[in-house]
Formats: sequence, C-alpha cells, structure tokens
Amino acid sequence: MHPFMGIEHWDRIGLSVEESSRRLRRIGFVDRQLMRIEVGHMLARPEYEIKGALARLAWQEAKHNEELRNRCKQLRLSSVAYDKCPDAGLQLLMDRTLESESTLLLLTALFKVVKPAQIAACRAYMELAQPLVDEPTISLLKHQLIDREDQIGWGLSAIGELATAASSEELQLAARWETYLTDLLEACGGIEGQSAARTPDPLLAVPSKAFALPERSTRDERFTSSVVKFKDIEFADSDQGRFELMMYSRYFEMTPAEGIAYVHFTTEGKPWAFYFDTARHLWDEVRHSWFGEAALRVKGYDVYSKPNWTGWYEMAQYAFDNDETYTHLTIAIEKAAMKYPPGKREEWEFCRDIVKDPLMTTFQDFDWADEVVHAGFGQKWIIDALHSGDSAKAMAAAEATVCKRVEFMKQYENGTPTKGTPFAGNY
Repeated sequence: MHPFMGIEHWDRIGLSVEESSRRLRRIGFVDRQLMRIEVGHMLARPEYEIKGALARLAWQEAKHNEELRNRCKQLRLSSVAYDKCPDAGLQLLMDRTLESESTLLLLTALFKVVKPAQIAACRAYMELAQPLVDEPTISLLKHQLIDREDQIGWGLSAIGELATAASSEELQLAARWETYLTDLLEACGGIEGQSAARTPDPLLAVPSKAFALPERSTRDERFTSSVVKFKDIEFADSDQGRFELMMYSRYFEMTPAEGIAYVHFTTEGKPWAFYFDTARHLWDEVRHSWFGEAALRVKGYDVYSKPNWTGWYEMAQYAFDNDETYTHLTIAIEKAAMKYPPGKREEWEFCRDIVKDPLMTTFQDFDWADEVVHAGFGQKWIIDALHSGDSAKAMAAAEATVCKRVEFMKQYENGTPTKGTPFAGNY
C-alpha cells in the first residue's frame, strides 16, 4: 500500500515557513486589492451583468484573502505584517488596474494579466511546497484554483463579447493596456516576486486618470432609472399585486448593493473583518437582485420596461455619511425585518402558502436566511462597534436616518437635486 495516503513527492525538501508566508502574502495582497478594485468598478461600470459579476468576484477575492491571511498566521506571520503592502511594484500594478477607464480595459487587466499571474503563482507554490508539511496550504490553494479558473473562463468570454462591439481604436488601446500592465507585473518579479525588480519600460506606459466614482448610479442603455422607488409601477391591491411588488423589491436590490459598495470602497481605516463582511453583504444583495430578476423572467416580464431603482447610491453619496448608510440598511431595515409578522418569515410564508409559487418560495427562504446574517453585521459594526453595544442609541440613530431619507427623497418629487440643495451632501 502506498504510504502517506498516496501523497506524492513526499521526499521533496520544499519551501521554508518564511518563504511560504512570503509567497502567500503576495498572492493575498493582490486578492485584497482586486476586491477593492472590483467593488469600485461595480459602481462605475454601467453594464448590468458586469456590475453583478464584479460583486461576486469581489466576494471571492475576500474569501481567498481571508483564507491566506489565516494560513499565514499559522505560518508565524502576524496579521499586521500580512496586511502591509509587500511590494511597491505590485501596488503600482494594482493602482493602474483600478484606473482602467472602460469595461474592456478593466476585464483585460483582470483576466489577461493579473488573475492568470495569480493562478501561475498558486501553481508554482504547489509544485515547490513540501507536500506533507504544507498539506494545509496545498489543499487550500487546490480549492481556490476552482474559483480562480472559473473566473478566467467567465472573464475571457465576457471580453470576447465586448470585443465584438468594440471599435478598432478600443481594441488597440486594450492591447496596449495589456502590454503595459504585463510590463509592470514583470518589473516587480511577478506575483511570486522571484526575479529581480527592475524599472518598468517608460515606452510602454499608457496614460490613465485617477479613478473616481460616478456622480450618479450607472445603468446601461437598456434601462431607464429612478431615484424614487417603484416609479411608474402600479401594483393591484390583491395577493397577486403584493406578489408582483415582492418580485420587483428583490429585483431592485441592486441599488442597496451599490450603497454597500460605496461604503466599502470609501471607508478607510476599518479592521479587515469589516471589508470581509461588507464584501459578503454586497454579494448577497446582488444575489437577491438576481432572485427577483429570475422570478420576473420566468413569468415573462420585460425586466427593462420599468424604471430601475437607484436610490441607495444617491442616498449613500448625498444624504448619509458612511455610518448612516450602513445604519439605515442593517438596523432600520434588515434588523427590523426580523420581526414577525410581517418580516422576512412572513414573506416566505406568503409565497409558500398564499401564492404557492415554488421558485419565489425558495428565493424568499434564502433571502430570509441572508437577512439574519445581515442583521448580525448590524449588531457587530453598528450596535457593538459604533455605539459600544448601546442598542437604544443605535435604534435612535436608525430612526434619524429614516427621517433623513424622507427629507432627501422629497427633492426628487420635482426632479434631480442641484448643488446646495439641503441634504444633497458633498458633490
């Protein structure tokens, strides 16, 4: 019988603990940076399918970084050391990736330069590691590669679709962008950091602008949008009308997702756990939006025919500060949805027992489960961290955000607010 459960190359010398953590730290640093880049571009990119996909990617990067961070702690690298930038050259590469000025350039950077290099670094690590002593890392990377390779498959397919509609100038720019970023990657020794660092070739540089979030929520040309919820949509006063409202409510959860993305991207100085939790929260809200879209599509609705709600991004930018935005979502809305009735449980029962719709029953069942998690985020980051465990103080703050939202939305009764309008915030 083969020793060691069939593990091969058991006599390989392998990498030291120090070298192992050094390599993993670099891979994880890129994951952490990609998470932030994808969250920012989730807000900036107008293509609806890309917007949702970037939220999913950001959550996967967060998971990968969390796993590598925990493994590095086991390899005697402190979390403080792990969280620091390991290489100015890698930081430059990620800064330029953030500055991708179009969806085609962004996906080119992600799926033709950065992510393939991460996969190569993971595979190199697995080939060099001692398979007995470092089985935990090898197992971890083996499972991560499933996500990472699936990402590449989706990304290259998306690039192909974008390329068919791109002009020759856009395609030439994308090729130059890929060459430039590849040079930056090679200049810092790749993700592994094995070769000697060098100065990037200035002749390959492509000018770029500092990344800035859009002033308004972005939607592609298939949509009209509205800061006011359910604009031009009428629901009958009946069980069917309520069911239709529920499907649209789920569908329109892309906008609270954008509110979370705004908080995640613009909040500085929080513990890593905050960004990990908000990445999960972001992806959950996008999933909920997809629940609603799927339910509407199954029943033959034209999902582009009604104004798509964008109010959360507007409130996050112009009505609330970041603490208020997260308070409004997690405490005023999601924690309140734990009450019964009505709450999330009653919504699930309505779909199961009154409307008897199997698909929406499943969707509402998991929506309820997710909202329990989100209420926990509110407890953790708003009640405990922000208000030192004082629930009454947190609830008062939540009620204040409700009033602030009402006042803010009054501006949209007669159109879009202008600079200087009360509650419009900092433009």
